[in-house]
Amino acid sequence: MSQLKKDVQITLLSRIPVMLLSFLSVVFLMRLLGPEGNGVYTFTFAVLNLFFTVIGFQLEGTLPVFLARDKENTPGIFSAIGLLAFLSFIAFAVTLSIIVFLVPGGEQWVIPRDQPVMFFFLFLLIAFGLRRVSTLMLSVLRGLFRFQAFNAFMILNQSLPAVVYGVLLWLTVSGEQSISLQQCFKAILLIETSLVLAGLLFFWRKKILSFSYSYSGYLKPISSLSFKSLLSASGHFLNKRLDVWFVQFYKGTAMLGQYGLATQVTNFISDAMTPFNQVLIPYIAEASPESHMEIVSRTARLNMSIAIIAAVLIISTSWMFIPLLFGNEFKQAIPATQILAIGIIFVSQRLVFTGYFKAINLMQFPMQASWTGVVMTVGLDIVLIPEFGIIGAAWATTIAYATTSLYLVHMAQKKLGFGLINILLLKKSDLTWLLSGKLKNQDIQP
Repeated sequence: MSQLKKDVQITLLSRIPVMLLSFLSVVFLMRLLGPEGNGVYTFTFAVLNLFFTVIGFQLEGTLPVFLARDKENTPGIFSAIGLLAFLSFIAFAVTLSIIVFLVPGGEQWVIPRDQPVMFFFLFLLIAFGLRRVSTLMLSVLRGLFRFQAFNAFMILNQSLPAVVYGVLLWLTVSGEQSISLQQCFKAILLIETSLVLAGLLFFWRKKILSFSYSYSGYLKPISSLSFKSLLSASGHFLNKRLDVWFVQFYKGTAMLGQYGLATQVTNFISDAMTPFNQVLIPYIAEASPESHMEIVSRTARLNMSIAIIAAVLIISTSWMFIPLLFGNEFKQAIPATQILAIGIIFVSQRLVFTGYFKAINLMQFPMQASWTGVVMTVGLDIVLIPEFGIIGAAWATTIAYATTSLYLVHMAQKKLGFGLINILLLKKSDLTWLLSGKLKNQDIQP
């Protein structure tokens, strides 16, 4: 069996418990928070993710590419990444402090409305640092092709939140204890801290990390690729989450909580497709250009099939499972959930081709696509949200997804020379390749 196929199979199988546990975590947390609390949660993590995308330097996406290409010089790569990661945290701390404490009214753009400023300032600061470490650890495992450890850590990442949120919900429902909003956010930090410590212990026991003073040669190429990725990822994030600020501004925190649930439900479709993309990037970076079209087109077909099946299921059953699992108070999230499910079909292709262009260091195409989507999102949000609320926000995002995806597919066609039919319709050979335990002639040998 080719190593590529093996890693895809293992990662895909591990995604089943990851998705189930992640779904349980969302159900428990939404039950704890309610629409208003989920609005605070959605806004806070939109702010955190925005800063992490912009000031995080996209190191977690760059690291696997360099590790896959240059396995003999991992100490220098780790040292350069470590220095840049430290600088990113300092930059975030300074930027957040200026916005919250020096810019008049700046706190309203980064702190949820009517919430304690200092508490959420410290939450964002600590959460950024914890996420900085955890995402880099996962990137190291991907770049070193240690997908078994990567998948085990992903399962742990979802198991602990599911257990903690479940216990907190049980305490609330049983009447033994009342859980405040701040206590929920403290629990989130406790979970993240525990996961980081577990990861660091694993890295120390396996002696994965080593450092070197000879890292200066990597600073420029890593920074260059990271900057290109940053422009693309910033556009992608704003395309995906800019509507949070518009919904908050036009419709308030409670309605943002409804929309936040819609986005969280449809994100499970993206989670189902990430195994292919997570394996794709390091293998494309390592493989010869002649094998790129086969790897990319097969990944695109598999992603598209999963996205269509999941979208149909969510569209046809969300009217039932949202009130059943999350409560009748979240019924307003149903139409937006169904619309966003359509958008994830387009995201299935954007994930693949963004990953492909990142692996071959042609980030100008994802950057152009993402920022075109941002412009469309802003314009459509301003027009649609005041009149149609979160339904308008969902349509704005879906249309922007479609535009960026079609552009990336078009540019990849020029580069690889495939036909549209080659990435849309799942082939029998794809399932044979994915499910077979035997080595086939068509298997890609990186």
